[in-house]
Amino acid sequence: MSGSKFLAKMQELFGFTPPTEESKKKAIREIVKKLKLRRIELKKELKEECDVIKREALKDSIKIIKRQIKKGKDILDA
Repeated sequence: MSGSKFLAKMQELFGFTPPTEESKKKAIREIVKKLKLRRIELKKELKEECDVIKREALKDSIKIIKRQIKKGKDILDA
């Protein structure tokens, strides 16, 4: 990595320059990936949970995460 590229990347990482459209999309992709992993974990917990109240809370969490994933995909497709 050349010196100018390194400096540009560091400025972007530390917020000295406005993020580019590409970096925004990359960040959204990473967030969507983490949300998908979290959704899988919650589904596993839901299968093992016996308490009715906790099951409902897990279902609500899964619905919220599903909506967030959908919004992220819509932003990436736009």
